Amino acid sequence: MSDVPRGRPRIQETADDIVASVLATAGARVGTSDFSTRRVAALTGLSQPVVARSFARIRTGGSPPGHAAGVPREGTPPPRAAALSRASPPLELAEFRVAFPRIRIRFRPAASPAAPGEARAAQRRAAAVMAALWVSGAADWRAAGTGTTGEAPTTRAADGSSVRAGEEPEALWDPDGGGTWPEFLAAAGHALQRCAPSLEAIPGDLLRLLASRAGRGLHGVDWRRGMARKRAANSESDVLAVPEFPAPQQGPPGTDRRGPGRWLPRQQLSVTEQIAIALRKEIMNAGFRAGDRISPAPLAAHMGLPAGTVRSAMGRLADDGLLAVTTRGFGVPAVTGADVIDLYAARLHVGMVLIRALAARPRHHLLPARLALRAVEAAAAQGTSADVDQADLHFQQELADASGLGQSSRSFHALTLRVRMFISVLQLDYSPAVDRIVSDDRRLLAAVAAGRTEEALRVWRGKLDNAVRHMSALSPESFDADLWERLSR
Repeated sequence: MSDVPRGRPRIQETADDIVASVLATAGARVGTSDFSTRRVAALTGLSQPVVARSFARIRTGGSPPGHAAGVPREGTPPPRAAALSRASPPLELAEFRVAFPRIRIRFRPAASPAAPGEARAAQRRAAAVMAALWVSGAADWRAAGTGTTGEAPTTRAADGSSVRAGEEPEALWDPDGGGTWPEFLAAAGHALQRCAPSLEAIPGDLLRLLASRAGRGLHGVDWRRGMARKRAANSESDVLAVPEFPAPQQGPPGTDRRGPGRWLPRQQLSVTEQIAIALRKEIMNAGFRAGDRISPAPLAAHMGLPAGTVRSAMGRLADDGLLAVTTRGFGVPAVTGADVIDLYAARLHVGMVLIRALAARPRHHLLPARLALRAVEAAAAQGTSADVDQADLHFQQELADASGLGQSSRSFHALTLRVRMFISVLQLDYSPAVDRIVSDDRRLLAAVAAGRTEEALRVWRGKLDNAVRHMSALSPESFDADLWERLSR
């Protein structure tokens, strides 16, 4: 008989996934009161005792999703880790490296003493590191091939950890190595528990990096203590802002969202969507206007894709009205005032359907939208008006996906692609609207989370009314207020 659990997942296991997603994306702020068990319970709609158990289970690596069998009892160190005496000097993280399909976490004796008053925050930082592993999906990684990793040889312990000369603990996940994922988590969790009770033991720059990669399987994480970080990988905007957003995933293989990372915002893009992004950037950067020709060849060379692939994708965009077709090929589409009103009227009404459905759903479905709202706030504080606009559209799509209405969510996504193209063609500047966008998004999420449907609908209608008037101001025709009034009733 299969070991795969059947039927409805147990509440605690589902809660573990939800809480892990919150902690993994918190960044360096995880040690603040914003991420206490009480605050996380209020954020997710889970009870505080359930959240507290999730914190403990995640921090110790106990019973990760899908691996209940053979996992050490919660709080029980793995065999090799038990041999490392608690009388040993406290540790600090020295290296966290992801080189698919391997993950290496290395520790060393702490250089800084324990800091009074930082023990609780340090525990939450350890939980955030474990949460990033929990939602990474690395349990299902398989080695891409054989060969050496180019790293110094290590002696692997039976629990998935390994030890270098000098007894510096190291947790290593290697699908070829014979250890199991639960053993790796338990080894990493035990070593993190041995870290000094200070913020310096688990630095904030590592937490920010892990948060920025939590929705991408931790790919690209290569952190070493003291190593200079690239600004893009270290900035809060990289942690929070997601400039483009993919279509809602559907049912075919490869789109299963039942794993531990299913509560994170989705970040996979199709080739067509990647090309749409490149096209919009080209239109903005080159100052193209309606009717200007766009050639597939330079775009293909820039993206490193075959010209035929780019041409086919541009054809699909043209079929959707996102590009114009001319006798010479593809061109920038014209945007009229009537087009803008048509687009926003459709978006208004589809959004109202989604909001009505969303307001009746459990609050934990709003977690990706809450993370997306943080991206809007970070973009407003640190980014450009274009960053705010893109983060706002991302936030709206997360709300749509949380509604549980697959057809309406996909329709909303198609409208979002059109909005993005219109913004590029009209060269819109949202600088004057940044504060209002942030305020509207906060009010909208608060109303939906509280189940205040009519209030949420009023906020949504006002948000779209402002948006259509802002976009229409730059269209070639004057704004037809009567048409908008008729279509938006």
